[in-house]
Amino acid sequence: MKKETNKGRKGTDIDMKTATLGMDPRIKDILAAVVSFMLFLVFLLIIPALIQPGIAYLVAVTGFIIVMSAAGYWTIEKIR
Repeated sequence: MKKETNKGRKGTDIDMKTATLGMDPRIKDILAAVVSFMLFLVFLLIIPALIQPGIAYLVAVTGFIIVMSAAGYWTIEKIR
């Protein structure tokens, strides 16, 4: 089986076909995870100062799960 190569770029094999233009979807997934984690850290620092710590940590974890789920949905449905 012969691999296709990009004619304009030396040595670049075409193994993965994506429907997106621009950034690689894997990089977008990583960026979504990093932003979600940063938001989680902000939640952990700010929310306990506003309400009781036990409830605040539960809200922070729940918020992180919601943000990660939304980012995953957005990445899969809207970008790809």
